[in-house]
Amino acid sequence: MSAKQMIAVLQELGYPKASKLDPKGLEWMFENEAMLPFLEWFCNSVSTANFLSKAEVEQFHSFENSEEGILEGEQLELALKNMKVSQDEHVSEAQLDLHHTSLSHTQSKLSQTETRVRAQYKRSLDQNQTDNAKINTSLEQLVETVGQLSEIYELPVQEKAEEAMPMFLSQLSLDEYHQKEERFSQELSHFTKKKFFEGIADVAGQSEGSRYEILEINDPSISLIKGGGQEVNISQCKELSRIQKSFPAAKLKHIEAKLASTQADRRLETAEDILKLIQAGEFAKDHNSINERLSDTDSSLQMVVRDLEILSRDEIPGLIQESLSSQVSHILTGDYNLKLARQDYFISNQDQVIHPLVQQRARNEFLTMAFELENRNHRDIHRLLVAVKQLLQNHLKDWHARMKMMDDPMLTPAKYKRSTIDSRDGFAKRLHNVLEVDNAQQLFLTYSSLEEGADRLKQVYSMSCNQAETALSNKEEILEALEQNMHGCEEMIYSGSSTTHGQPSLTPPQLQSAMTQLEGMLGRLEHSIKDIVRNLEQKKQTLKSDPLLYKERKLYVYFFTNPACLRQLFDEMSSRLQAQKM
Repeated sequence: MSAKQMIAVLQELGYPKASKLDPKGLEWMFENEAMLPFLEWFCNSVSTANFLSKAEVEQFHSFENSEEGILEGEQLELALKNMKVSQDEHVSEAQLDLHHTSLSHTQSKLSQTETRVRAQYKRSLDQNQTDNAKINTSLEQLVETVGQLSEIYELPVQEKAEEAMPMFLSQLSLDEYHQKEERFSQELSHFTKKKFFEGIADVAGQSEGSRYEILEINDPSISLIKGGGQEVNISQCKELSRIQKSFPAAKLKHIEAKLASTQADRRLETAEDILKLIQAGEFAKDHNSINERLSDTDSSLQMVVRDLEILSRDEIPGLIQESLSSQVSHILTGDYNLKLARQDYFISNQDQVIHPLVQQRARNEFLTMAFELENRNHRDIHRLLVAVKQLLQNHLKDWHARMKMMDDPMLTPAKYKRSTIDSRDGFAKRLHNVLEVDNAQQLFLTYSSLEEGADRLKQVYSMSCNQAETALSNKEEILEALEQNMHGCEEMIYSGSSTTHGQPSLTPPQLQSAMTQLEGMLGRLEHSIKDIVRNLEQKKQTLKSDPLLYKERKLYVYFFTNPACLRQLFDEMSSRLQAQKM
């Protein structure tokens, strides 16, 4: 099929400009796949046999313009049936031509389909080869990656442990790290003991250092210094109370001792002065002057003694009580100063211990975090490998299924033509069972029996189609008769009626009046039932609110239904009244 063949068909049909056409100028139409089926049908099917001439067209127009009309549909078929034998032969020849044309058209469609399928097959084959190459490349990369990953995860051999460097933190030995941490902890403990437990008594001014430990800052409910808890505070309070009680007497004794010491000092000074006067020869030797001086001294001494008695009796005890609070404050201030000194010492030196401890904890937490991060990455890699394994297993299972399907003998061309069906050909055997070729048991299944079954199935199909067409025609005839009967009934019912105000009334007047009366009776009955229900509800509410009325109603019911029970109730009530009177 080419442009030359198309020009030849146009010349055969009598196209006037066919000789002027250039075949090369029409080749572009045959390159278009969308136009190719039509051109192939036109070149193979169109001829003078199915082409109307100008005279035939004019004759057809004259037939249309005439008053006789043109036969169509059933009339045309009836006229064709009454034609002569020659005309029948002519018609059969025309039918054969039409059949040949349809076959040619079908062949053109099949060739188009074949071309399209071949192109699709070629594209699918190329795509399959491309996908196969990509899959092979991906599998090679996957194998290489898994191999590298397995090499990374292999632990170093003990003999080559010094040469091979581990790839992961979990493959490293932590013995040296633990030894260094142990030595660090021991040195830190020794430093802490030396810094906080040895020589701490020098800060407190005491010889006992066992009760002074590291500053405790976690629990504020106890003292800042361990050993200074509630018991020590209670003992200190008791000691302070004892000091407060014994302070006045001790202070008074102190004053008296100081007074005695002052008196002795003054006596010594006076004796020294007299001795100096005697040695110098200035001391008076007159008895009267000595007596006067002695009397003056006694009088002044008595005044001093009297003043001392007044002071010791009236003023000194009050002053001692007043100085007691200042003395207690002095004692507490000294104790607080001691504790503050200890606290300042521990606060100023505890950073020397806290900083190394924080560093040690940071090292430990960093190592733990690194192990956790590495473990998480290991889990992610494991999940990825499991997913790859599952995917490859699924692909392998699908490949086995395809290979099993490709092993079917029906999908592979046989070297020799067989008349019997292969025992491994499951498709042909299932087709043989579906067609029900022969119910009898056969030693071998043959292709001829399949063909016979297919022919019988084709005959059954054609008979079923004919029966379906017959049933459809009968159905149409029945529907047409039913429609005619319905139109007749409508004409009979609506004949002479006016439909300006809607459909005419088909109900007789007697039946309509009876239905109207029935509707009125139903409405009145409904209202009566509602009134009865409302009255019943009111009576129920009255009985619920008045218990005496309820009992009276029960007595009325017993009066009509159960007189014996009513008599028994009256007997019980009379016995109760008699009992109350007694």
